[in-house]
Amino acid sequence: KQANYTLTTTSATTTGSISARPVTVTADAQSKTYGDADPAFVYTFTPALITGDTFSGSLTRDAGEDAGTYAIKQGSLALSNNYALTYTGAELTIGKKSIAVTASAKSKIYGTADPALTYTFAPALAGSDAFSGSLTRDAGESPGSYAINQGTLALSNNYILDYTNASLTVTNAALTVTVQ
Repeated sequence: KQANYTLTTTSATTTGSISARPVTVTADAQSKTYGDADPAFVYTFTPALITGDTFSGSLTRDAGEDAGTYAIKQGSLALSNNYALTYTGAELTIGKKSIAVTASAKSKIYGTADPALTYTFAPALAGSDAFSGSLTRDAGESPGSYAINQGTLALSNNYILDYTNASLTVTNAALTVTVQ
């Protein structure tokens, strides 16, 4: 038999390259109340990853615990070199904590010293936070009722103070009459 064809081969060279797959990660805005633990920092991404590929690391945020806004950052969140990651941040908003303060009703007898003006509050304050200042009362010494006011009682700017007043009641002094 005679060959009807001659086979000749040539080598091909590729001059192109494979590009990293672009992925956009967008952090979700989060919020919490002053004194609470941070929520989980979550995100969405597009397009979908190739089956089996996953993110490593996590998002972080700017430091600080006072009421205000803090940037949520990429932190250590990463993908393999097969991806080109673009990150879009968001904010964590720390809201002021509401504290209900209720003055305690007090009484005294006409002509005696005022009792200490006290109060209760809820919920608990965060960490080592404390009130400053004190309650005051409307002026007057005659028998009757006098409002107990917030006065200078205050908390830091991390709180919203909701004050409920009470009264100091001045009662008549007992009078003893001795007939001679």
